[in-house]
Amino acid sequence: MTGVIFLLLSWSLLVSMSRCRDQQVVLHTVKSQAFSLFCDTDQHVQNVTYTWTKDNCTIKVTPRIKFQGNVIWFLSTELSDSGNYRCRSTYSSEIVENAMCLSVESGLCPRPNQFSVAWQGSNVNFSCTENRIPTMGQELQVQWWKDCKPTGMQGREISFYNMPMSGMGNYTCLVIFKYEGKTYNASYTTELIMLKDEAEKKPKVIFPRDKTVHVKPGERMKLDCTVFIGEREEETLETTVYWTINNSYTQKYPQLHENMTFEVRENNNVYGHSTLLISEVLPEFFGMPFKCTVMNPNGMDAGVLHLKQDDYNIIQTIMMISFIVGVAVMATGLFMYFKVDIILACRDLGGKGKAASQDRKLYNAYVSCYPGTGPGCSAAEDLALRLMSEVLEQRHGLRLFIHGRDNTDVEVNLAAMTDAINQSRTVVLILHRMSPANLQCQVLIPVSQGQDMLNASQRQHLCSAIAQCTIPVILVEDNENTDHSLLPECLQAVRQTQGALRWNPTVQPSGRFWKQLRYRMT
Repeated sequence: MTGVIFLLLSWSLLVSMSRCRDQQVVLHTVKSQAFSLFCDTDQHVQNVTYTWTKDNCTIKVTPRIKFQGNVIWFLSTELSDSGNYRCRSTYSSEIVENAMCLSVESGLCPRPNQFSVAWQGSNVNFSCTENRIPTMGQELQVQWWKDCKPTGMQGREISFYNMPMSGMGNYTCLVIFKYEGKTYNASYTTELIMLKDEAEKKPKVIFPRDKTVHVKPGERMKLDCTVFIGEREEETLETTVYWTINNSYTQKYPQLHENMTFEVRENNNVYGHSTLLISEVLPEFFGMPFKCTVMNPNGMDAGVLHLKQDDYNIIQTIMMISFIVGVAVMATGLFMYFKVDIILACRDLGGKGKAASQDRKLYNAYVSCYPGTGPGCSAAEDLALRLMSEVLEQRHGLRLFIHGRDNTDVEVNLAAMTDAINQSRTVVLILHRMSPANLQCQVLIPVSQGQDMLNASQRQHLCSAIAQCTIPVILVEDNENTDHSLLPECLQAVRQTQGALRWNPTVQPSGRFWKQLRYRMT
């Protein structure tokens, strides 16, 4: 069980490593909803071929994943859909690639994919255009939620007049549509940031805000900075957006190049977008603060971003090693649990006969009771003479020398006993009620009616023969109280090193008992 838990934890960590890792722009959705990813291209170009990949693996059409022009649809997202996506559009000899990251989480409403800024008392418009949630099949209804609660408002566009400060929050557009006879939901969330008065109409860095981006040394990358400038488009003429690295201007490094664009979004708010292109990430860039600053007559603001060396491959390798170790641990645990069954199966497939031919022994085991007849010996005798014969010999084809069955000649009893032990691969001794009363009988083994009993010196000869032949000994004892100090030293040593098989004389031995007994018969 420990190995299984370790394996599952390692696998979950390994899967989580393939998801979005400190990406600058992440698209959010929630499990079980429909979601679409767009491949940016020139819509007027004909005969365009689109190829989608997720974590470098090609995506194919399934009952859950559909392609519609430059859009890929997930009709019902799963947590495993999270990851890094890349779209390649090919037309003529020109190839354009777009990269994006999708984060699928549990819940009712997704995290914001966009933001909007409005002043207290202003008019605010929200639109859920086809560029955000395109039409898939038959559109049934469009609902609006605020902070994941229904507002009762419907339609692709909604408006608020004289918006109060309480209007700040997350607005989710929920599109309900029907496709191939099934109903699906798709949603998109916009965060509304409210400012109180004219004094707060100063520029603001929306992204980054103390962000860390992982990258490898020598790679080419770009850093994005999004800023809010104001309500009037004329303010762009008085606004400056620039980057610094470790409080030095980017002109100091030939690897850094800035690019600035402006745009007007909802409610006539003006935003700026500055891109810092890094042709080659130098090792000295790691740990240095990359600061994006916006400044105009209304004020200034700054956001900081740090580059961190990408240790994803190292972590992925560690996770993979952990996963392999987890598999090994689980496999070892399963082998230890089923070791007896596996080894017995291998023996049944031919190993047993091969081993027997190698050591040239006539018997798999020499079976006897110890100390001999007495109270409770009838059950031990039944185990030795009947049950072992039925199970081990008749069912599993083993050859046993059972004392009391195979040596009926009294005159050569001692010699036959010694010879049988020498010709056996294992000795099985059935211990039953070891007590001074039993030993006083001076009996060694259960015998058939009319057979003479062996005295104490002959019992000692049995132990000497076992010790001299260095044959493995298997002790089988019942559940009664047994005085193990009465055993000979050689048998006490066996019990201390390898223990003894337990059985209950009042019930039939279990299948596990027989498996353990067969397993110990090397």
